[in-house]
Amino acid sequence: MNAGMTEDHIGRWLFQEDGLVPGYLRAVDDTIEEVCFGTPPSDSARSVILPAFVNAHTHIGDAFAHPAPKGTVEDTVGPGGYKHRMLDSAGTVEKIAGMKASIDLMSRTGTGIFADFREEGADGANALHRVLAGRHIRGVVLGRPVSAENVKDEVQDLLRTCDGIAFSAVSDWPLEVLEATSRICRQSGKLFSLHASEVRRERIDDILSLKPDFVVHMTAAAEEDLVECARAGVPVVVCPTSNAFFNLYPDIPRLLDLGVTVALGTDNAMICRPDMLSEMRAAYALSRRFGGISAMDAISLATLSGRKVLNAEGQITTEMSVSDDLVAVDVEGEDPLLGLVSAAATAGVSAVAHRGKLRRPTLG
Repeated sequence: MNAGMTEDHIGRWLFQEDGLVPGYLRAVDDTIEEVCFGTPPSDSARSVILPAFVNAHTHIGDAFAHPAPKGTVEDTVGPGGYKHRMLDSAGTVEKIAGMKASIDLMSRTGTGIFADFREEGADGANALHRVLAGRHIRGVVLGRPVSAENVKDEVQDLLRTCDGIAFSAVSDWPLEVLEATSRICRQSGKLFSLHASEVRRERIDDILSLKPDFVVHMTAAAEEDLVECARAGVPVVVCPTSNAFFNLYPDIPRLLDLGVTVALGTDNAMICRPDMLSEMRAAYALSRRFGGISAMDAISLATLSGRKVLNAEGQITTEMSVSDDLVAVDVEGEDPLLGLVSAAATAGVSAVAHRGKLRRPTLG
């Protein structure tokens, strides 16, 4: 090590697919030099090193409208509801400011990847692309056509810049439009997704016939619908904090018991901020009404599972190396896993690494 350079040790445990193992990061100045397995040095901070969080479902385009008024799903986010009235009335500068604030929050709280269901057609998708330029975070941008007319041309235009297409719900669009869009996405090697059975049960046959890469919510689904998702290998992204805003609760334990791949998202930024550490705590706490999930499961939902859900392009790794996106979270108590899911605060995000470069966020 050259004179004047500072070596630092970060963390006491590394989070792996099969649990925690002793380990730490060795950094020189702002560069991660090594992911070390084994007993950490005595000066290493009491933190857990995680793969960066994956926020598998967001709508950050409505962040400018936070906080949203209390109401039903239909009144708040449905077609013609509060959200869409706000999007129609707000200017581009206002929307971009809200998206920038959301991305800044995700970056400094340890999110490495987020998937956004971006409304407003090509204009909406392009605005998000502009915000993402030069940022230390990967945005999986899933665009949405403005209308069912000329949908083929609009979808093909969106797919020139977007990672895929995502719709509101199977009941909001003509089935033939959804089928055509799904087909175009598969032919293009792009993602196709939609919200499903959020407030009322929707026909699972219609949903699965679209061959979605994943669906969001399933809070009103029957057990046989979840069984069909598991059988078809269709992952489900759940959003406990946003769902609870509407007195809806995803049965995460049942989804996991049935073998469904489950990931977490924060949903509409006008309802809750895109803070995945907070969302992970919510998933752990709110799952108790259904019998509960383990701390290990809750952490996996916020990290490794999201990578599996969004990995259609085969470019998102679940490994932990010096070039991966990582986050260090300070913990207290005898059980570091339990500390993460029940007590770890956003201010405890002590370090974030992106492609080997270390940042120490200043958190409020």
